[in-house]
Amino acid sequence: MAHRRCLHSALLHATALISLKKSPPLSIVKALTLKPNPVITTSNLEPSWFTPWSYVRHFSSRKSDDSENEAEMEDSSDGEEESDEMASDMVRDYSPGEKEAEAAAIGYKVVGPLLRSDRVFKDYEPVFAVVQIGSHQFKVSNGDSIFTERLKFCEVNDKLILNKVLLLGSPTQTIIGRPILPDAAVHALVEEHALDAKVIIFKKKRRKNYRRTKGHRQELTKLRITDIQGIEKPEIKTDGKPLKAAVKKPEKIAATA
Repeated sequence: MAHRRCLHSALLHATALISLKKSPPLSIVKALTLKPNPVITTSNLEPSWFTPWSYVRHFSSRKSDDSENEAEMEDSSDGEEESDEMASDMVRDYSPGEKEAEAAAIGYKVVGPLLRSDRVFKDYEPVFAVVQIGSHQFKVSNGDSIFTERLKFCEVNDKLILNKVLLLGSPTQTIIGRPILPDAAVHALVEEHALDAKVIIFKKKRRKNYRRTKGHRQELTKLRITDIQGIEKPEIKTDGKPLKAAVKKPEKIAATA
């Protein structure tokens, strides 16, 4: 009896498959075909499972993974805070008074752009000065070039006055400030804004599978010193004979018997 029931069900399935393989008449096909609707697009008809997954969840019960995730969150939050601060500095509009006050706090004053008629470059003078720009100090002379951190509110070919002069010196005298010389000034010219060589920052936590590598290039400003004011400049004697460096003669030691 059970064998007959199996045969009967098999015959029913076979007849159903054969009926599906037979092609329907043309009248039925024309009736079933629909005209394309211009409003309906193929992108709207795509099933939801066709779109790729944008979020993948990882499950783990290890403490190292939890600590790594916390460290990643801390690093991302620090990076977001730094980017927000940089963006706020870039977006903020400064008034002329605020620009002058902030530049004076750093140690310079913007005079204006360089004109074609200006003759700022002079011959070498035996005078030096120690100036402070931001948190760095530089010993400069006429014609020297220095690299400082990126100076705001100034462009290439702008004339600057470095007003934080700590010391002035010449072959005849030396003037020391307490801590700044109010009557002294160093004139400079902005030559370019550049980037320093790349520095690699590598962080690692042992046994935590934590490694982070970042690169940083510091923004710099190149300044050319044009003049030093506030000290008497001695006259340079131009003789026909070239200056020779002093050579120490070897001392004679008396031989003892």
